[in-house]
Amino acid sequence: MKAIRTLYIIRLPWLNALIPLCLLLGSTLPTPVHAQEVTDIDPTEEQTEANEEAATPPKLKPWLITPTLSADPKLGANFGGLIAYLKKLDAESTPSMTGLSVSYSDTDSMIGALFSQLYWKADSRRLSLLAAGAEINNEYDDFLGAGQTVETQDNVQTFGFRYLHKFRPGGWFVGVQGISTNYAVGADGILEGALNQIGLSGFDATGLGLVFQLDTMNNQRDPSDGHLHTLHNFAYRESLGGETSFDVGYADLRWYRSIERFSVGKSGRSPVIAIQLKSRFTADAPLSGYSSVNLPGYTMGNYLSRHYSHVLVDARIPLKGKLGLVAFGGVGCQFGEDIAGRDLSCGDATFPSVGVGVSYMLKAEASVLIRLEIAKGKSDNEALYLRFGHSFRVHYRRCDVS
Repeated sequence: MKAIRTLYIIRLPWLNALIPLCLLLGSTLPTPVHAQEVTDIDPTEEQTEANEEAATPPKLKPWLITPTLSADPKLGANFGGLIAYLKKLDAESTPSMTGLSVSYSDTDSMIGALFSQLYWKADSRRLSLLAAGAEINNEYDDFLGAGQTVETQDNVQTFGFRYLHKFRPGGWFVGVQGISTNYAVGADGILEGALNQIGLSGFDATGLGLVFQLDTMNNQRDPSDGHLHTLHNFAYRESLGGETSFDVGYADLRWYRSIERFSVGKSGRSPVIAIQLKSRFTADAPLSGYSSVNLPGYTMGNYLSRHYSHVLVDARIPLKGKLGLVAFGGVGCQFGEDIAGRDLSCGDATFPSVGVGVSYMLKAEASVLIRLEIAKGKSDNEALYLRFGHSFRVHYRRCDVS
């Protein structure tokens, strides 16, 4: 299911509620000591008070309200909003977040999601929860790359969770995750029969999986250094209540590097380069469980194959105050069989993506930000997004957590 890439991008057959479910705060604020380093003279009372105020972290404001926006060939223009409550469960943990996200599109589609992400015991325990539902009227300008305009109606109910437990120093985590999805897609006349014939008519799926993660990022919401490497899977089984049994595996490798030789403005912040290498693999999956191109500018579900991989580079350049500039580019490829049974290799099916935008820091004390960006893929694939958080965040899909 997936969060959560307007705030949402919807995937056939998965709901990509692109909700900010992997936002963590991992940085600490430095205490200024320069006055003691340069002089032995006792500070004045005013200097002492100023130093104490500078050494005190800003108080976390609990409420967060932000609009969301996207425009793509599937949902058309999509408008919505997010309201969330942030609270620290202990002094050393990232602020936890619980909220509601809703959106409406000009195709009369409605999407809603309740989400929660909790952190405690100095971030050594992490729990993400999601309940989402949608009635989606899809408009594809180029359905499955066939050059045809297609309209479908989807109904989705999804529940998901992920729990991570730190088992050794150095950022090593292990955990479990689960997803349950009730998905149905409909269309009028001949198209409905065609969708049923090729296996894209939706299904019930329930899966459980393991998560292995190495996290050395210096800030979970706005990292400038470190890496986040995640290997995880979902085993969908009829014995768990689903209609079919199949397996999905993921590799998601991310690196963050600050370019310290450059700094911008009075804050002295440096540009950050983020790189993601991501792959999705399936075994015995029905056509509705195939992997989709998952890059900015592309409609989820419009290109399907057994396996998929991409590399994406994201540049984050601070500007004045809370503003920033973002630019990104990447390329994805499909391999294995597509839904027509043709064997694909990366040389046969490549998908470039580029884009630019701006970012705005909503809550500096929790590193919460939004991004307004435009993305362009090949052919007429393009989209406009107002996203919550930086790229590479955790996405909940309809039948998996990516």
